[in-house]
Amino acid sequence: MQIAALPIETIDIPSLLNHIKDLEERFNRKIQELTYENLLLKEECAIAKYKQYARSSEQLKTDTNQKLLFDEEAANKNNNPLTGEIEYKEVKPYKRRKCGRKPIDPNLPREDVIIDIDESKKTCGCGAQLTRIGEETAEKLEFEPQKIKVKRFIRPKYACRQCEGLDDEENKTVRIAPVPPSIMPKGIATPSVLSHIITNKFEDHLPYNRQEKIFDRIKIAISRQDMSNWQQHVFAKIQPIIDLLKKAIKKGPVMRMDETTVQVMGEKNREDTQKSYMWLACGGLPEEPVALSMSTS
Repeated sequence: MQIAALPIETIDIPSLLNHIKDLEERFNRKIQELTYENLLLKEECAIAKYKQYARSSEQLKTDTNQKLLFDEEAANKNNNPLTGEIEYKEVKPYKRRKCGRKPIDPNLPREDVIIDIDESKKTCGCGAQLTRIGEETAEKLEFEPQKIKVKRFIRPKYACRQCEGLDDEENKTVRIAPVPPSIMPKGIATPSVLSHIITNKFEDHLPYNRQEKIFDRIKIAISRQDMSNWQQHVFAKIQPIIDLLKKAIKKGPVMRMDETTVQVMGEKNREDTQKSYMWLACGGLPEEPVALSMSTS
């Protein structure tokens, strides 16, 4: 398309200037509208991000079903306009937690302490002997500090004084009972001590250094290094049970796992800044659920 050039004498200069001025005003209004629209969209985007990523307690509440505080129209709907009677609806009752102290477990052992009056006060002013007509009972908890004892295993030896012994291995001259089986044959810790230490460590989150101080208060010298070595020894003994738990977890239709990063200090061939992982696995059959905690480096 070609536009023929017009002689400059035929162009209306004032009309052209007015047209250009009109276009400039339209452009300026359009720029203002787009600027306002841009600011509005930015604000809506910021509010949407705030609703999505802010803490639940700080999020804006924009419930469209929120009713007005003084909604006369809704209030009038509860009244029957024909009879003038108020309609009622049934509200489900709810249970409130009982206040006050909970009763002491009846399965706990009881020790009766009888606090009686003096024998001289059991005679009435008339000279007759008082008769017991009842009693008042109050229960209070009593705590005994931890007790620890040493269990001595004594194995008597027997020998024959008539002869110096025979070569028969089944009928030795010096006879003694075999050592009872133990999880730590050469250690001083019994299963009760091991279970107590490991339960404090992994169930009550009590580190070995604190347990060392607790034992020290009752005059028992057990170092934190000994506790750590005992833990590793027990772990090696129960490894077959852990293997069975791993197999039981995989028998179910679904297995769930959770990963937690931990930092282990002083680990062999590893820097202190390297991450280690603790895994919690849940699975197994629905009627026999299994949970197992594992750690990896």
